[in-house]
Amino acid sequence: MGIVLYALMAYGLTAVLSLLVVAIIVGISKLTGKGGPAEDGGEED
Repeated sequence: MGIVLYALMAYGLTAVLSLLVVAIIVGISKLTGKGGPAEDGGEED
């Protein structure tokens, strides 16, 4: 296996795991009934 193929495989695996973690977090957030962090328009003023 070439180093380029190995690097691409590792990069792809990292991207898939990141998206999976984000999907799990979003799913838990929806299940608990809480909205996103900026759903109410923000209060930074």
